[in-house]
Amino acid sequence: MITGSLKSKINAIWQDFYNENMAQTSDIVNQLTTLMFVKMLDDKQNNIEARASLIGVKPNDSELVFKSGEYENYEMIPELDESGEMVKDSEGNIKYTKKLNFKIPYEELRWKNFKNLNSIDLARRLKEYVIPFIKDPNNKAVGQFGKYAKKYSFGFDDKERLLTSVVDKLSDPELDFTNTDLMGDVYEYMCGSGISGQYRTPRHIIDMAVELMKPRLGEKIIDPAMGTAGFIIEAAKYIRTHQKDELKNVSNETMFSNDMFYGCDNDNNMARIGYMNAVLHGIKNPNFSMDSLLENENAKDYIGKFDLVLANPPFSGSLVESATNGKILSITKTKKTELLFVALMDMLLKPGGRCMTIVPDGVLTNSNSAFKSLRSELVDKQRLIGVISMPNGIFMSSAKKGSASKGAGVKTSFLIFEKTNKGGTDKVWFYNMTNDGFTLDVKRTPIEGSDIPDIIERFNRLDLEASRLRTDQSFFVPVDEIRANDYDLSYNKYKQVVKEEVQYRPTSEIFDDLKKTYEEAKGLMGELENLLK
Repeated sequence: MITGSLKSKINAIWQDFYNENMAQTSDIVNQLTTLMFVKMLDDKQNNIEARASLIGVKPNDSELVFKSGEYENYEMIPELDESGEMVKDSEGNIKYTKKLNFKIPYEELRWKNFKNLNSIDLARRLKEYVIPFIKDPNNKAVGQFGKYAKKYSFGFDDKERLLTSVVDKLSDPELDFTNTDLMGDVYEYMCGSGISGQYRTPRHIIDMAVELMKPRLGEKIIDPAMGTAGFIIEAAKYIRTHQKDELKNVSNETMFSNDMFYGCDNDNNMARIGYMNAVLHGIKNPNFSMDSLLENENAKDYIGKFDLVLANPPFSGSLVESATNGKILSITKTKKTELLFVALMDMLLKPGGRCMTIVPDGVLTNSNSAFKSLRSELVDKQRLIGVISMPNGIFMSSAKKGSASKGAGVKTSFLIFEKTNKGGTDKVWFYNMTNDGFTLDVKRTPIEGSDIPDIIERFNRLDLEASRLRTDQSFFVPVDEIRANDYDLSYNKYKQVVKEEVQYRPTSEIFDDLKKTYEEAKGLMGELENLLK
């Protein structure tokens, strides 16, 4: 968590942007996180060089982001014949050739070597050399960043003073971005301001979901609406914590870095930030896509491949039928993205795979046929495990004070289900969360009495839940009762309210009191009448 002096330093950087009339949150995050990534590359190399110096060796170029010699930046351009026409091969494909854009010593691309340049030279160095370096899709030193940064554009033209101030503040020794926990906390703090009108899932809610699902080494894990990749990152941290000995094996570490974590977001900026966030949290090569898996055939390579889905998809979007994947529509014929995403998650899982996703409560209760068909899919064709009802306002922390994000106050629940393709739901576990450890207003002040530890404890011992009554905070409901109620999955539908028995006084006693009160009033009236004579 960002606190104290570090929080003040990040706030000061944020204020610099406001002072230069760059007040759009998404613009600030896009520019600032890219600069942070550039600094992280240099911090990473400083760390490698320091370790090598400690043991008296010289780092190998293959380890380094900034190698010896010069970096050469190319672009591919069509070959032209003498008449200026594009040259094609025997199959009719245009031939391309490399064109050198520039050469520059790797050392001049390093943060430590340009941070003290004057404002004009600093802006030129970044725009003309450093940004092309990190956007280069062939530059293995920056991983796949170039793929996610294609549409990034340098945002400090005519704002050299702002750039100098931000670079100076990011150069503070306290902001050592080789510390991935620190980097992640900075990301989370900034993203908590809200990006492009979106609201993020609170960290403690993500942690709860991950703790309940218990991701394991070797599982393929996906968030099809990943945003800043919070669920992916926390799943990775859970595995690193609980299977650290297994990760000492080189093949396991390679699998962890390259083959386990998947995410999708059709917002290019979000996909880039999610990628950067994942890399900074130790997932070297996350498999992230900038496509919407809801649309047409985008999901064809993902169907039936995953062991675990963790997600908090958009609540209020819509998608025209002609653009929607037909297989999703076979589960629920609708335009509503809150339904389409749950159907997609069902499709993504392999048999035995499990899903935990947040949905607005309309998904649980709406009697429209599209809603009902989705619920019957989960109950009758898969195995619906549980529903955790959450209180209104749980996303209020994602909004700035006085301006809650759209959807931030929506009543939501977690759906937990297993992919079977042959049913298996015999009873469904319901839990009513009333306290997540924070007040349910924009301030979201920490309070005592969070239900989350109790939720985790009860979910881990579902065998003990069968004896609980409908008056309790959690209980089981038989599947036949759910079917009889049109697949309604709301906690309130099945809870039992105990009416407190009230003991009333005998009427004779009440009447005696009335008579006594009447006589007392009559006496007082008589006294008053005598005083007025």
